[in-house]
Amino acid sequence: MKRFIDLNNWDRAHLFRSYLGTDLPYIIIGADLDVTKLYRFTKQQHLSFYFSMIYAATKTADEIVNFRYRFQDGQPFEIPRNTAFATHMRKGSEMFHMVACDHYDSLKEFALKNHEKGEIPLPESGLDQLKGRDDIINYSCIPWISYNHFFRTISKCGIDCNPKISMGKFKKEQDRILLPFSVQVHHGLMDGYHVGKYYNLLEEYLQSENWN
Repeated sequence: MKRFIDLNNWDRAHLFRSYLGTDLPYIIIGADLDVTKLYRFTKQQHLSFYFSMIYAATKTADEIVNFRYRFQDGQPFEIPRNTAFATHMRKGSEMFHMVACDHYDSLKEFALKNHEKGEIPLPESGLDQLKGRDDIINYSCIPWISYNHFFRTISKCGIDCNPKISMGKFKKEQDRILLPFSVQVHHGLMDGYHVGKYYNLLEEYLQSENWN
């Protein structure tokens, strides 16, 4: 259940109001993540690396309250947890569709079940599932290009406040596998500090090998 935030007693109320008045109030930061251990684990377990990364990225986002902030009609609120919505291309198709990922406690179950869900044919793209949702993180992957930043489509500039995360083509650096990873968030709800904290926590999780 969402928790509404009292603007009169919110420590970032002045920043929130300031960025609401800008034309493009988004932070976009891209960095390479060392995914060597997770990549090898998913291959050994016959799991989708993409959906495994989505689990890791969403789990980490839930640990930082700013990634659970949203707003509507100028009123900020906090959601209890994020739901992953991911673009996915079935084998043999050149068209993507959206997968509304179901919640599971373990990485293995999340990756396995949601990849299976993604392979189920849909009559349309599934983009209509996004309408009216204020608890989502949008995920996409462009595995044909190794890039630094990626600006995602937004529904209404300045109002769309769902975090958006994109992944690119692997890069190999000696014995490491690096993944281009781009984060796009609303500056009214968080700052570069929070995105940096997110990257650090995600890197710790990826190195922990504490995956169920």
